[in-house]
Amino acid sequence: MAIKSLCPEAVLPDPAADRKESARVEQYRVSGAAIYFKSFPGEKYLPFYAVERAWAQKSKVSLTGCCGSELPVVILRVKYSGGFYRNFTFERKESAERVLAALREARPEVPQEPED
Repeated sequence: MAIKSLCPEAVLPDPAADRKESARVEQYRVSGAAIYFKSFPGEKYLPFYAVERAWAQKSKVSLTGCCGSELPVVILRVKYSGGFYRNFTFERKESAERVLAALREARPEVPQEPED
């Protein structure tokens, strides 16, 4: 099964080998070069060199049912080439911070705060 880049102009030379070196962070895989995620069909990745800005923010996911309760989550919001955005949802803030740390190590010049 092929692993495709979310950003067609930013493609890793061997994403399968890079993914093998990645670590699991909740439902995602993170390497020193990209974040990998399930997508139908197969899997996609966002290379860190395509990222223009990234930040973590608190959010909530509505639960269905009669209670109307919400589940707190952390959203990692990533802006990448072409002005596109992608949200990655995490249960714990520490998980989002691990991805931001990997991005910071690969690309220290990328801002890690929301746009004004």
